[in-house]
Amino acid sequence: MTLRRTLALLLLLPSLAAAQSTSPEEQARGLLEDGRNYRTQGKLKQAMDNFQTIVSGFPNTSYVDDALLEIGRYYLEVDGDVAKARESFERVTKQFPQSDGAPGAYYYLGRLTMDRASSAADLDDALAQFLRVQRLYPRSEWVPRALYATALAHRKSGKLAEATDDARRVALEHPSSDAAPAAQFELAQDLALGGEFRQAMEEFQQVRNRYADSEWAPRALDRITALYRLYGAGKPAFAADPAFSVGTGDTLKDVRGIVMTPARTLWVASDKTKSAVPFGPDGKMGPSLAGEDLQGVGLTPGGDLVVVAARAVRFGPKTLQTFAIPGNKPGETEPLEKLAAAVVTQGGSVLVADEKKKKVFRFDGRYQYQGVFGDAKERQVSRIVLDSEGGIVMLDRDEKTVRVWDEAGRALRAIATRGPGYDLRKPIDVAVDAFRNAYVVDEEGAVLVFSPAGQLLASIGAPELKKPRAVALEPSGAVLVYDEKLQRILRFK
Repeated sequence: MTLRRTLALLLLLPSLAAAQSTSPEEQARGLLEDGRNYRTQGKLKQAMDNFQTIVSGFPNTSYVDDALLEIGRYYLEVDGDVAKARESFERVTKQFPQSDGAPGAYYYLGRLTMDRASSAADLDDALAQFLRVQRLYPRSEWVPRALYATALAHRKSGKLAEATDDARRVALEHPSSDAAPAAQFELAQDLALGGEFRQAMEEFQQVRNRYADSEWAPRALDRITALYRLYGAGKPAFAADPAFSVGTGDTLKDVRGIVMTPARTLWVASDKTKSAVPFGPDGKMGPSLAGEDLQGVGLTPGGDLVVVAARAVRFGPKTLQTFAIPGNKPGETEPLEKLAAAVVTQGGSVLVADEKKKKVFRFDGRYQYQGVFGDAKERQVSRIVLDSEGGIVMLDRDEKTVRVWDEAGRALRAIATRGPGYDLRKPIDVAVDAFRNAYVVDEEGAVLVFSPAGQLLASIGAPELKKPRAVALEPSGAVLVYDEKLQRILRFK
């Protein structure tokens, strides 16, 4: 052996000894740490590879539960594969019930159930998962998150007092947890939904005071602004914003619907240009989505765009879906070719209204036909939107009414054709704010604002509006109205 090779071997010996002394436990820990770092850096594939290597290559280490939890999160948050996510979380709770990953798995199982709940039984199942976290793992970092999720589930079931108590507990008992800003925001929202508007504004302000750097602080400011506009200074008043201008030319001709995303991108569906066109917060136009015979636009619960055309519905930039119902003969189907409105419910169903059939039909998340939604009465539904609590809001153009249904198709409340201070003559569009107030466009020249109880709160438009056709709401509560006669979008603040 030459002297050079001998020296090289001697230099390698410490490294080889160190590698051989690294235990499977330490290797698994290193893979987990690197995987989490990859995830933070947005290198999601590399992160997933690390987590899967732990499960397959180091099955007897104490980090398998953590890896399975991260794998479940990947399936849920990246792939959107609920079934695989649930399978991964359930493996943790069944195989590693005493691990530090178990409370996180129970939490995510509860969120999966709650976010797609379509019945009281579903919400009870979700609450049971959150309660397991609190009772079985009282010192876990997942407890404040489970408490916050409990508040969400109680609000979803209409138990606002319980939701308020749960959210307040997080803010008081776990003020430094990562769930605290969201829980403080939830506390304020629950108070607003319960009609305690002044106190709600104060609690929203606490979000800004205590958690100024969190994502919830700017949202809280929007909610304060919206609440103050409606309830802060006597009777609500909306004034036209003369400085507002968006869109030009054919984009503002034959507009069939407008909607604003939480990120303040305004989408305009123009049948003149045969497209839905986005305008950013700076007013600049982005790439459009094509469509024939457009009827309207909306958002899924996850924030994806929904573009309704007469023969198909576009969900996001890639999915274009047609719909069919059973025909008169067994095995025969009949396409729906006169669609007027569509919405994705919080439970994952797709509801489409057909102008020719005068019915609203329910399809599952894979677009398989489930049946007629609601009662069997014929209705000329021209708009469907969701309220902040998952209520399904439908505007019936012929009956000149707005009805709200739950996920199961039960009627919750309604805005009548006429009442104290108003008379709906040609209602054509509706939007709902974060507090379940409905903004109904009447082509006669106004946007009427109704409380959840159906009482008229305000009338927007005179004398600026001539023939309003579509409405959208900014996160701060300002109202955008497309006027067909003026061929422009006006902003009222």
